[in-house]
Amino acid sequence: MLIVLHLNEKLQPKHRFPLEDMIDKALKEHNLGEITGGGTLMEKNGEIKSCDIDIEFSGDDDAFERFKGYINHLNIAKGSELEVDGGKKIPVGSYKGMGIYLSVDLPEEVYENNDINDLIEKLENALGENGVLRSWREHNEFTALYFYGDSFKKMEKLVKPVLETHPLAKDCKIIRIA
Repeated sequence: MLIVLHLNEKLQPKHRFPLEDMIDKALKEHNLGEITGGGTLMEKNGEIKSCDIDIEFSGDDDAFERFKGYINHLNIAKGSELEVDGGKKIPVGSYKGMGIYLSVDLPEEVYENNDINDLIEKLENALGENGVLRSWREHNEFTALYFYGDSFKKMEKLVKPVLETHPLAKDCKIIRIA
């Protein structure tokens, strides 16, 4: 049976591949199939909307229920779903998504005197185990950092002090993305 895992996550392909590898390894270890492909759906403005992982599944109904449970333990975003044989859609995922959209129109000296990796490190430290940076994307209008965790409100509260003080975060926006 063909299963498409529609991920309600803004993952660049290179950030989706480790998840594909993990799922493929589990499928092969249990002789239940394999990953056969994947893709990324883009918004008109060039931002990632979502992504898919194509799975050829060869297990029975009991194995599918176990597989569904496995997928739900991978901390994927709420709003994701398993689409079975192009029809039935089964909701999966519980993680919430937080996009931090950084301005690209700050004075040049801000970019010369600050490193985005420093900002990312500070955000990750502030979040601790409450959120993880899964992907990012540079656009003409903004740079987006995509974090996922158990609670959007908690992640937002934890990162606000960093965003209020870091020069690269001036004029940034925090948006719920999942």
